[in-house]
Amino acid sequence: MTSRLSLLCLSALLSASVPPSGASQPLSGSYGSLALVVGDDGYVHGVFAERRVGNGTPEAPQFGCLFLLAGYLEGDRADVDTWLPGEVERIGGELRLDAVPSLRLAENHGGCLMTTGDMKDEPYDLLLDELRDDWIDAGLVIAERTTLYPSPVDTPRRSRPYLVRFDPIAVLARRPGWIHVEYLEARDRPVTGWLPEADVSLSAAARS
Repeated sequence: MTSRLSLLCLSALLSASVPPSGASQPLSGSYGSLALVVGDDGYVHGVFAERRVGNGTPEAPQFGCLFLLAGYLEGDRADVDTWLPGEVERIGGELRLDAVPSLRLAENHGGCLMTTGDMKDEPYDLLLDELRDDWIDAGLVIAERTTLYPSPVDTPRRSRPYLVRFDPIAVLARRPGWIHVEYLEARDRPVTGWLPEADVSLSAAARS
């Protein structure tokens, strides 16, 4: 009897230490137009980028919903600040990373009504497309034009790929003064390279 009780107690302890099968932990990755980085301490940050060509071109779309996002998770939700680099105003919102991830803002950013639709009166649904635990930061290019280098050494050459202002990126690695990035709007194949860190506004920079 004593042996059986001991086994039952051990089984109960082990069961209590295992999360329920339905439990989920917020994860870094691509949630549709939102590239999100979730830290071990609950700091969550990223970049939202959705554009529509309209009367523009694929290289220069007419409409864009672009902003950086940052906040701290409490469970599966976070109060977040969102902002466009260069603008003083910050717009608050709520990010939920539960069974139905969503983002709702206090006000719509400029251009969003023409691309994503309303993010104020109704939550914007986010679908986790791809897990990316290699992303360490995210941001928007703030230089008018910045070259992608194969290594963190400033050796200009002709015919190198480049990014332009407000192109969205995810950060894969850092070196002093440089960041290894992945361009988030690449169409046919992954586009990566090294950029001067000063040419990008990063979401993690808002951490307090």
